[in-house]
Amino acid sequence: MRLRHSYCLASEYIKPHECDRIVEICEKLSASTAETAKDTDPKGDKRRSKIAWLADSAANKWIYDRINLCVATANKEFWHWQMDGHEPLQYTTYGTGQYYQWHTDASTSPYGKSSLWPGKVRKISVTVQLSHPNEYEGGDFMLEETRAAPDRAQDRIKTLEEARKRGTVIMFPSHLFHRVDEVTSGLRRSLVGWYLGFPFK
Repeated sequence: MRLRHSYCLASEYIKPHECDRIVEICEKLSASTAETAKDTDPKGDKRRSKIAWLADSAANKWIYDRINLCVATANKEFWHWQMDGHEPLQYTTYGTGQYYQWHTDASTSPYGKSSLWPGKVRKISVTVQLSHPNEYEGGDFMLEETRAAPDRAQDRIKTLEEARKRGTVIMFPSHLFHRVDEVTSGLRRSLVGWYLGFPFK
């Protein structure tokens, strides 16, 4: 698949008071150490972070509505992909020394019949920046840039420095490799989500 647009960025889309409220809600959730699949991370060292799940409930509807609209708008403008669902939002924190190495969010096969999303695949991934840029160092979001030629290695990786602005939403195809660089000090907070549809034809 050749993409005309590797990502879409909505700068400061979530307002400061909304970020404050989201953090307040998410900090009350039960957090756990993030884990990755053993077949893609046999050593168990690909990811270091804490995560919690934000329920798609009536109380949180305003959060989902804001992000759903942003993703739908980006998809209509840039990708035009069939989508009809999403997974729960994940609240992710990276403290000092934590990171997420290169990975993709898409699986090699659709969700199974016993899942909540049978037959569907992840198509668009979304990250919402909840921290102020001065609250942490390191922790840059980096993305595979597929439009660069193979002999331009320096252009194949894009560091999205503008994504450090609080309230900014990053949207990109789930099959692209991406990473969160190691946080060297402070705490990086974000919401992460995945939007689904039936496999590409």
